[in-house]
Amino acid sequence: MTRGNRIVLVGLATLLLAGCASSEKTGGVLVVNEESRVQGCRAVGTVSDDDLGDLQKKAAKLGANTVLLTPQRKTKGGYFGLQDYMTADAYACPGTK
Repeated sequence: MTRGNRIVLVGLATLLLAGCASSEKTGGVLVVNEESRVQGCRAVGTVSDDDLGDLQKKAAKLGANTVLLTPQRKTKGGYFGLQDYMTADAYACPGTK
């Protein structure tokens, strides 16, 4: 594993751990990493991006107010496969603003 990949993984792990304690909400879209948090919600699609803020904006365009990050669905993309992309399932959840 290269140093750059380690830095990205540590950053993502920190973000996910912070999400466990207090889910992050930007642009009206709540980011969660526990499947139980989206029970009773309506799935509206899947989004992916290399930037969390952009991922949330894409989810909002689908009509979602919550996204479930799934680290096992993290993929490589971009030029020469060097950019990490996060993938999340987007949900419309009642009572989440």
